[in-house]
Amino acid sequence: MSSNISSPLEQEGEYAGPIPSVKEVLACQFSSWYNTFAAIRPLDNACIDDDVISNPPLTRKNVTLPSVIIHDLPLKFSEYLLSDGVQLPLNTRTSSCVDMHFKRTEFDDDSDDDDWERNKEHEPEMDKDHPNQEHDGDQQPQFDFPELNQQIASLLKEPPFSAVGGAALPKLNWSAPKDATWINGGSLKCTTPGDVYLLLKASDFCLHDILYKTLKESRDYLEVGESPSQLPPLQLVLRKWCNLHPSMEFRCFVRHHDLIAISQRHHSQHYPHLKKDWESIRNKLDDFFEEYIRYRFANGQVPNYVVDVYLDQKDRVWIIDFNCWSFTTDTLLFEWTELVTKDQASIEEEPVEMRIVETEQQVRHDPLSSYRAPIDTVDLATMTRGDAKQFEEFMKLCQRPSDGKDWSDSDNDDLEA
Repeated sequence: MSSNISSPLEQEGEYAGPIPSVKEVLACQFSSWYNTFAAIRPLDNACIDDDVISNPPLTRKNVTLPSVIIHDLPLKFSEYLLSDGVQLPLNTRTSSCVDMHFKRTEFDDDSDDDDWERNKEHEPEMDKDHPNQEHDGDQQPQFDFPELNQQIASLLKEPPFSAVGGAALPKLNWSAPKDATWINGGSLKCTTPGDVYLLLKASDFCLHDILYKTLKESRDYLEVGESPSQLPPLQLVLRKWCNLHPSMEFRCFVRHHDLIAISQRHHSQHYPHLKKDWESIRNKLDDFFEEYIRYRFANGQVPNYVVDVYLDQKDRVWIIDFNCWSFTTDTLLFEWTELVTKDQASIEEEPVEMRIVETEQQVRHDPLSSYRAPIDTVDLATMTRGDAKQFEEFMKLCQRPSDGKDWSDSDNDDLEA
């Protein structure tokens, strides 16, 4: 995309960043890029225009987190996620938020899908007082997804999730519910269908996916017109749960197929070791980009994008996610004005610019802090202790905030928590 595309805020004297095209937004949809990086293949030189490239020998088969995409969601799943309140569907009584009084560890299994199955088998018939049961004159719809419940529970018992205690990280087409961890013990870790539903239901980020907000804000959306290809069906993604050390997550900015900038991902923290290691880290990320990402993302047809990566203890780089080259993407330690005006000659001649938080004084505000619930609200959630009725009553009182760790070593080509 041309760097001279302005955002709506430019007319007010502020440049918020570029506006993406429909093509760019769709390229960043999880299902658009996952298979490319889960099964690495040599580049097809025919897809590259004006550049002569070589295909270096590939030493890795996959460079992203193992995941499963659920394409065929129930027809009313979107309606459920858009409905008022934060109620669980029928037969999903157990959720991680009710077990927060137990201390979480990196490798704990807070709830077991076998327990979910047993609870389902022995669950008494619901009475009129059940919060999901319809009452006379009650307009609150009830939702029941037995097949999806079973599908999620079964998937969590199989690889790759079984290797980490049946734990997964959920997301929709573009977004993970990072803003809703307050309702799940401060974590995205899910071990039951109820955990998955709860996080998605409480997330404003995921709401944007359901409403196709980013897609509809693309610069050529009205020109292309609404079509099935523009509004892809909602997809539920389960990613293998891994504990990331936040100091080793980085955001890489790519313009015209060139890696032009790297930022520390979690700029609300100061990690002293980065000041010593940043140059080595930058070189590893640059090499990884050249070998595995450049011209491979979107088959080389999208030149501008943002990619989040992670560097593990064995100096292997993993792709976490792709984001649009868009004003909606946080530039962290950079500004969009810097990124879109960077001189192309300097990009080609000089090392990639990398920025880290070098001192405590440089720490930035955590944008997710606006979505956290008060401590007393979280404590109140733990008191429900798995009781569905109590949980529903609690959620009537609890309003969603409206302000708008390390992967361990492994010798194989898979990822482990």
